[in-house]
This record gives sequence, structure tokens and C-alpha cells, in this order.
Amino acid sequence: MQIGGYAGNILYANLTDGSIRKHPLDEDVVREWIGGAGINTKLAIDLIPPGTDALSARNAIILGTGPFNGTFIPGASQTMSTYKSPLNGSFPQSNGGGNFSHFLKSSGYDHLVITGRSPWPVYITIEDDNISLRHASDVWGMDGYDAVDELRLRHSPCSIIPIGIAGERQVAISVTNIDKVGSIGSGGLAAVMGSKNLKAIVACMGSRTVEVAEPDRLKRLVDEILEKVNSYHLRTEMMDGGSMAMTRDWMLPGIVSRNSSELIPYPSNMSELKPQFYELHKASRKKIACATCPMSDKDRIDLPNGRTIYDTAVFMEMAAMTYSPALGYAAEGSTADRYALALQYYDLINRLGLDRVYNFQGLADFIITLYEDGIINRASTGGLELDRSYETLIKLVRITANREGLGDVLADGVLSAAHNIGHGALELVQNVVKGQFIAFDPRMSGFLPMHLGMLVHPGRTLGVSAAMGAPSYSPGWPLPELVKHAERCGVPAQDMGRLFTSDSFNLGRLAKHGEDFFSLFNMLGQCHRLYISRFYSMQTLASLYSAVTGINATAADLKSASARMWNAWRGLNTAAGYTHGDDLPPDVWFKPLKSPVQEYRLYDYFLKRELSRGDIENYLDEYYAEREAGSDT
Repeated sequence: MQIGGYAGNILYANLTDGSIRKHPLDEDVVREWIGGAGINTKLAIDLIPPGTDALSARNAIILGTGPFNGTFIPGASQTMSTYKSPLNGSFPQSNGGGNFSHFLKSSGYDHLVITGRSPWPVYITIEDDNISLRHASDVWGMDGYDAVDELRLRHSPCSIIPIGIAGERQVAISVTNIDKVGSIGSGGLAAVMGSKNLKAIVACMGSRTVEVAEPDRLKRLVDEILEKVNSYHLRTEMMDGGSMAMTRDWMLPGIVSRNSSELIPYPSNMSELKPQFYELHKASRKKIACATCPMSDKDRIDLPNGRTIYDTAVFMEMAAMTYSPALGYAAEGSTADRYALALQYYDLINRLGLDRVYNFQGLADFIITLYEDGIINRASTGGLELDRSYETLIKLVRITANREGLGDVLADGVLSAAHNIGHGALELVQNVVKGQFIAFDPRMSGFLPMHLGMLVHPGRTLGVSAAMGAPSYSPGWPLPELVKHAERCGVPAQDMGRLFTSDSFNLGRLAKHGEDFFSLFNMLGQCHRLYISRFYSMQTLASLYSAVTGINATAADLKSASARMWNAWRGLNTAAGYTHGDDLPPDVWFKPLKSPVQEYRLYDYFLKRELSRGDIENYLDEYYAEREAGSDT
């Protein structure tokens, strides 16, 4: 294949019979689907029938890179996963950083497709044309981090996607991390790996390099981006504080609790505690960067007890939660002690391999609330008393990951757990869409583009996609800034009139364009974290793509390809049974969120007007109309 930026092959591994085959990447497929999430979607449509049992040998694990991976483009580190989800029967997409995409391409492969089921535990090693299925009985039973350490000793330099205990036990709310720091697979990728007796995928450093079409032009473009990165006013602070440097001021008024019905405020002295946590964090962390990342936002934290903890984003809220026993953490100890407890919780849940953000955190609160309300008792929990102590939270993590007792009920997610519990528990499930919890309650912030994105995201709940169309992690940005951002994301000039008025914007229609921008990052293999994506525009991506591949593509060309991919992916989920009815907002959003201080109700983006269910459904109608009208633009 003569197109730059690609290794040129798809690697297929069948675990049932051990067969390995390499198939050339088709040039027409590359031009239509670009790569990453695009070609992954094409492969999923071709290879996985919509009715496939997610934990059967027929399901496929599809890992994909894009044309930017293997180059020196800043932030070109992402590996995209696609598979049938055991959590909800959907086809989610999920991406993670680390070094896997670069190592896979160094051996000559753009995509990896794994099917079948091994009769015994195995792991795959990929090094040029030497592809091996190796016995994994000696690493089976290790947590995800220990498995990475052991396999690095054997195969370094390499990049590793392991599974922890939750994946081995086929826990549907499992997730994993690439190289300990690149979370990937919300919706049960690790469980699918476990069902195949696949402990890890190891991409060793190969002997190939990625050729680009116009290296001099690419270098000029990258130099321009790096100049912007290096002059970014928050870069020095980011290098010191990691992702917490960007997120430490995003704290909402408190923590949503009691099955999304109550808000427990942070302590009154939180303004004094926040800088203490942040200084502890900066003093404790060592920065880690994914391949070609100039920001080093990932964290390695060495605790005084000798424990080393890795995480992609240690948020201020986690440390703050340790100040209230009602929030599920410890009530006593110094600030340093509480910070350490929060980190230990992070560490355990990551090592065992549970999805904290979209599944476990809400599930733990749900089951404790049922216990507090007398819907379940110790006879239902196997003798476990459920209170909001740190110790109880840790027990729930362990039994869920190991499918022990009550944990076996929780392991398949909140909808399955509520169904099995009975006693009307299913009717009490709140703040859940497509089987996952809404991670950021809109009643505290106003209804942002990311909240609509959480409703309509195919296969799972994720708000980053629509949020790419407007700065939406905080409400009330000035309208000119929103217009400027929309232009950066590739909204055509002829569409601006129906997206913006003199004093507002059409949230539903703008969300579609944010998704187009987001999905293009996933097709190219580019990181979309806000402190990287802020340096890119649709035009910048088009210029980079043209320099890498030699295909003279405009911003409009790439936006069109991205929209086609998104519609095809949504169609794949429609074939799996998902309809517009699965995008509807939870009833709890239209009830007051109560706290000792005030009630929080659902307001619009500018916090001026209370929203009704009809308002949200109007946003959805506008979103669908924009998708249908602009499927190729």
C-alpha cells in the first residue's frame, strides 16, 4: 500500500485453534474509514453478528490504530477497542493511551482481531512476524499491575494490555489499563478477554518504522503545534500537577449520594483543604507521559509505605471524600492520611480491574442505599453489613472483582443486580443510561453538551464526545467563545445560523458536530484529552493527515468521513437492539437534588431557565435532525 502513515496489515489471531494470519490493509477501506475507530467499526460490522453472545468464542476483540500513531505528532498515542459488550449487549468504543499503538505498528500491524477461546490461559506476544500464544497459567490470578511487571521482565521493551482478577472472573463492569496508565474497555473488554482465557496482549518493539508522505511538511506542522504547547500558560503547572492541575477547580458543591437523591456538601473549610491536597499531590507524583505526549498528565505516586500507585487522573473529589464518613470513606486522620486512603482505593480498583467512574461508584452507593432503606438485609448480603465506611467500600471492591457472595450479584452491573435482588429494586434504579451511571449529575452544573452526549453516545454513556463541540465542563461560557470553539471543531459557516442566535445556541444540533470532531480523533489515533486537543482544529488535523498520508484531504472531507463512521457505528448498535428510547433522560433529573443547604434543579446551560423533560426531548429531536441532515457533512 502506497499511503503514508500505515503499517499496512491487519493481524488475525484465533485462540481456539491457534491460527495466526496477516491480511493486507485494503487501500479503498483506508480511504473510506481512515483507521482507528473507523476501520474497527467496519471490521465489527463484517465480523460480529449483532446477536452474538458477548462471552462466546464468536465475539471478536478488535484493537485499532490510526495513521497518526507511530509518528511524532503530539498526543498520537491512542489505541481504539471495539467488541460486543457483556454489560449491555451493545458495541461500545473505548480508547486508551500508553505505548501500545506505537509498538503494534512497529511490528507491521494497524489492527488486531482476536477471536475464539483458548482451552487454557494464554497471552499473546507480537514481534514483527513472530506471533506467539504463550501459556499464562503462572500469571493467571495476578492483578493487572503485577502481571504487567512480570511480562515486562520477559519481553521488554514492550507495551501490555493485561486483565486483572475482575476480567478473569468475567465481571461485566470490568475495565483494564494499557501499561498501567491508559484506561480502556468500559463495558467489559476485560471480561471478554477473560472469557477467551486471554490474560494479556503484549506488543513488543518491532523493527519497522512508519513512513509518512511529506516528512518536511509534517515536521513544520508539528513544530507549530509544539510552539503553542510550550507557550501554553498552564503547561508548567500541568507538568508539576498532572491532570489535577487542570481539574482541581472543577469541584462541584458536594458528592451525589443516596441513589442520586441527595447531595452531601463538602466540609465548610474545603477552600483550605484543597491546596493542602494539591500540594501533597504535586510533592508525591512523578509524571508519566504516553507516547509523544508533551504534557505528562499521568501519575505515578510513591506512598510512604513503599506502595507505588498509578493513575490517569487523581481527582480532587476523591481526596475530599475522605472527610465525610457519610460518603464512604474514613472520618479521621490527617490530610496526608486521607489522601493516602483515597489513593489506595484508586490503586485497588485499578489493579483488580473495575470500572470506577461509570459503574462501580454508583453501584456501591445504590446497594448501600437499598440496605439503608430496608429493601435488602444481611440475609440478602451474605451477612455483610453495608454502611458508608471506607472498610465497607473496600470489601465491596474485592467481592465484586472476585464474584464472591453479594459481589457475584453486583458483578454484572446495576440493572442485572437490581433484577436479581427483586423487591422492586429495578424500579429504584436512577441516573442510569444504557446500563451505566451518569457520572456527572446535570442538576449541579446546568445541562451541558456533555450531558446530552451521555444520553446519545452509542453503546455506552460518555459525555466527552458532544463536549468536543463546546467547552462544556462548566456552564455559562460567553457566546462568542462558543462560536469560536465551534469553528475550530469544523462547523461549516453555512450551519452557524441554525446553531447560534444572538444570545444562545442550539445544544442538540451543536452536539452532533462535537461528536464528529471527537470521532475523527479516534479514527486518527489522536488523544482528545482537553489539554492536548485544545491545540488542534479540524483544519490542523486535515493538514496533518495530508502530510502523513499523501491524501489531499480538506477539513470538510475528514468531517464527512467522521460523520459516516459515527452513523455506521450507531447503526451497528441499532442492529443490536438500541433505539431512540434508550437515549431518554432518567426521571431523577427532573426531581430536586436535596442538600442541607439548598435544592438543586435541572437548569439550562446559562443557568437561567429550569428544564422539563420536554425540553430535553426537544434537544434530542434537534440532535437527530442534525445527524440526519448532515450525515455526510
